[in-house]
Amino acid sequence: MGASPPIPLDEAHRPKWLFGQTVHEGCSRAAFYEEGEFAKEYGSPKCLVKLGCWGPVVMCNVPRRGWQNGIGGCPNVGGICIGCTMPGFPDKFMPFMDEPIGSKLTTPAAQFILGPLVRKLRNMMIGKLNKEPEWRRPGSDVTSGYRMSD
Repeated sequence: MGASPPIPLDEAHRPKWLFGQTVHEGCSRAAFYEEGEFAKEYGSPKCLVKLGCWGPVVMCNVPRRGWQNGIGGCPNVGGICIGCTMPGFPDKFMPFMDEPIGSKLTTPAAQFILGPLVRKLRNMMIGKLNKEPEWRRPGSDVTSGYRMSD
């Protein structure tokens, strides 16, 4: 009998299926980052980057799969990601609870450029999609948007 094939590993020899995406990608707060809305204190449902979360750059899928029985993941339960699954932890990620250096550049871009643009486009689409189509009118005839060709 042969052995099963080895599982794919990343550069740090960790299973890619666990460490192939960022914490941010599985975080329930990620949309707030794109909207440029950041928590100012713990207990807020908004993105925790300004409070010290390393989620946008740390590779781990804990927020998506949870800790036990699918429940957990630091940002999903109100905590910041401190990079505990990364090579060089804890030294590279200290001091904990300080805004990560890289986010000092990216969060203003999200707050003042990307966030307002995303909100404007989203509101335009919501306004357009949150209405009945012109062809649908009250009455005894059943109408549709389908047009038969001649």
